[in-house]
Amino acid sequence: MTEEKDKLEDMSKSEILFTIKGEEYTLSVLTIRDLADFRQHIKGEKIKLVQGIVKNSVERVQLIERIVNSSINETMEMTTMDGVCFLLWKSLSKKRKGLLLEQVDEMIDLDNIAEVSAVLSQLGGRVKPPFPGKKSKNK
Repeated sequence: MTEEKDKLEDMSKSEILFTIKGEEYTLSVLTIRDLADFRQHIKGEKIKLVQGIVKNSVERVQLIERIVNSSINETMEMTTMDGVCFLLWKSLSKKRKGLLLEQVDEMIDLDNIAEVSAVLSQLGGRVKPPFPGKKSKNK
């Protein structure tokens, strides 16, 4: 049981303390599930845009279907204001339950977006593989 606890503690050491507009926050590691949520968020925002602009219902359905079935360029999307805001929200909301995306949107502006984006890129989890007791398939 102690060994399992140690593994979990090692995984949690990847948090980063970061100051945004004079307030210190704990940024938690972004997981694969968070990135999947990010993809869905980006697609959802594109669908909202289509629904608000395209009046022809047949064309609207076709465009929405194309969005749903398309892949997302996560690397590019992560550099947008919406992408940075969403990923920051995912990271912060792990420790701050009830935090709204709209609240996080107010934390980011043109003065700090580059710095926030740079810190977010470090949150992919820095657990040192291989885990103890696990053998590599290549050996």
